[in-house]
Amino acid sequence: MVTLYVAVGALYPFIPVYYQSLGISLSGIGLLGALSAGAAAVAAPLWGATADRVRSPRAVMPLAALGAAIAAALLAVVSPTLPLVITVAALASFMAGVAPILDARALEVTGGDRNRYSLLRVWGSGSFIASVLLVGWLIDRTTITAMFAVLAAALLATGLIGLAFRGPAVTVAALPHLAGIGAVIRSPLLGPFLLAILLVWSSNMAINAFFSIHLVEIGADGALVGAAWAIGALVEVPVMLGYPWLGGRVGVERLLLVGATIFFVRALAVLAVQDPVLATATMALHGIGFALVLVGGVVYVSRHAPPGTAATAQGVLGATIFGLAAIVGPGVGGQLAGWLGLQGMFIVATTGCGLAVLVLAWALRSELRQRSAPVTPKVEVIPDH
Repeated sequence: MVTLYVAVGALYPFIPVYYQSLGISLSGIGLLGALSAGAAAVAAPLWGATADRVRSPRAVMPLAALGAAIAAALLAVVSPTLPLVITVAALASFMAGVAPILDARALEVTGGDRNRYSLLRVWGSGSFIASVLLVGWLIDRTTITAMFAVLAAALLATGLIGLAFRGPAVTVAALPHLAGIGAVIRSPLLGPFLLAILLVWSSNMAINAFFSIHLVEIGADGALVGAAWAIGALVEVPVMLGYPWLGGRVGVERLLLVGATIFFVRALAVLAVQDPVLATATMALHGIGFALVLVGGVVYVSRHAPPGTAATAQGVLGATIFGLAAIVGPGVGGQLAGWLGLQGMFIVATTGCGLAVLVLAWALRSELRQRSAPVTPKVEVIPDH
């Protein structure tokens, strides 16, 4: 978790700046982002299905991490446009194979209480914060390409650590690649949930993709923009630490609804608040919602994954959140912002956040009813003699 999210912190906050340093236009940067998300959406379920078929994470995850490390090193030296496009797609495709397998492994080592997954994932949030600060410091003192040294080294370390993973005690045969992916998508529980979670994340990402621009427009300086994203990541940490306790008492399904509702409240606050400091503070709400929905989604999918699809199901979830939603949210949001202006787009995205809460409640309705149903005590009937 530490090494993977050091890599994530070295890549995602700084890669648009690197593209811009190469002279790529804003529209070109957007297309590269869409390409990366699309490649991840296709690759993540396939990597997860491969891990389930091979039945050993150390036979698959190190390969994905090594491929990503090589692509990261190449990205620092290739030139636009075609070599760059190919390398960007390769990096996204290989990195997409690491997180689903790592999440499936993390869920295995939690034993019976899968809510404890958050206690492992929180190391990722802390490492992301440290990585962003470190890489920003290195870039200030060297060049923007310093990000790739940290990125490649962290991915290589992730692969080496993955060699020490032990395979799970498999009692159910894994399904073929496409059959496993299809079983997850067609699941009567996971299918509606994935649809709902796509709407939740797409609406939220439409806001976040343009949030920094919104802050600048209402008077925030660069330091305040940076502080906003740091606040969001910092708030995740205590929420994830407390998730096992919350999940045991409230339930994963209710926490998912609470997280989606917090996304909606945060969207309303972004609409209503025009003070840059108060707008920055809304990222605290985002951090709470992010932790509840992300951890809750991983746990919920792990509980309802069809037999033999543990890593496949996490791959499909990752493809939904970090692939499809990352394309749909910013993509549709950008078009709406061009037609309606930024404030108009935020109104539509906020409406989407509210609708997402209702769709998620519909998708979780059977589990919520089961948790709300009173428990009828069993009465033992003793016959007369």
